[in-house]
Amino acid sequence: MALALAALAVTLVAAACGGGDDAPGSADTSGAAGIEDVTVILDWFPNADHMGLYGAIDQGYFVEEGLDVEPVQPSDPAAALKQVGRGRAPFAISYEPEVLLARAQGVPVKAVGAIAVHPLNSVIVRADREIARPRDLEGKTVGATGLPSDRALLDTVVRADGGDPDRVRVSNVGFNLSPALAAGRVDALIGAYWNIEVPEIEDKGVDVEVFRLEDSGVPDYDELVVVTSDDVARERPGLVRRFLAALRRGQDWAGADQAGATDAVVAANADLDRDLVLEQARLTAPIIAPDDKPTLALDPAAWRGYAAWMRENGLLRRDVDVEAAVTDEFLPPPEEG
Repeated sequence: MALALAALAVTLVAAACGGGDDAPGSADTSGAAGIEDVTVILDWFPNADHMGLYGAIDQGYFVEEGLDVEPVQPSDPAAALKQVGRGRAPFAISYEPEVLLARAQGVPVKAVGAIAVHPLNSVIVRADREIARPRDLEGKTVGATGLPSDRALLDTVVRADGGDPDRVRVSNVGFNLSPALAAGRVDALIGAYWNIEVPEIEDKGVDVEVFRLEDSGVPDYDELVVVTSDDVARERPGLVRRFLAALRRGQDWAGADQAGATDAVVAANADLDRDLVLEQARLTAPIIAPDDKPTLALDPAAWRGYAAWMRENGLLRRDVDVEAAVTDEFLPPPEEG
């Protein structure tokens, strides 16, 4: 993967930083006539979270905008934002907390569209462990990925229900979340996605319950976002607008045709189980193509609230310029969705 990214670097820098007319195919085309090659670095391996992106590719929406989009699985997910900030790719898929952390560290990136408009991260508990509400986690063991945000999120959820977070044990299981809960090594999970891990665990015959973060004391936030660099946003606004216009159509299509979107994702990752992905797509559809707001919509005011929560819980060591970290200026009008 590192070699692939290096080989693409020259083309990507040119595409990300080229100026002038942003009409489809006007510059920096290296594929078919009038089509510009564009790489987007994924946050993880292809899965149901990306069904709108692969849907837009499958249905030809990017091509209609003059773009040939190639998703790239990262060799190091933590480095994706730095790669975009350095001009090695024009776009990446990342997370609202990661964008705020990167911006606080001086990485020149910003979110331009929300792929998943509510938290997918959650507290997932085994139904056989007598955990009816978050405060019942006292005395229980919660499996976590080891990320700094795990403890802050868990503590907030327990505290919001009147529990004592200090009485909750946390066990670092890395990213082996589903196996740890399914095997009974832990009573609950934090850091697992309710749209991805819940179907995986239930497929193993284990019943679970979910405590959604936004219902349990954590400010609502955008789980997955499209990120670009300050340079691309400033010098190639047309590219950003075309990418988002096609992606919005892809997400709306995926939300309506979950079976078709599942096929597009499985075609990109043959290791996936289609029946499992179809169930994950059913759960994901309302998050990527919501009924209560335009697809990809961002709310900078909500970002300020979440940034304040991160600061209060020690996840941000300094204040961050939220206005520089997120913008909705490139989103197409709702009637074009």
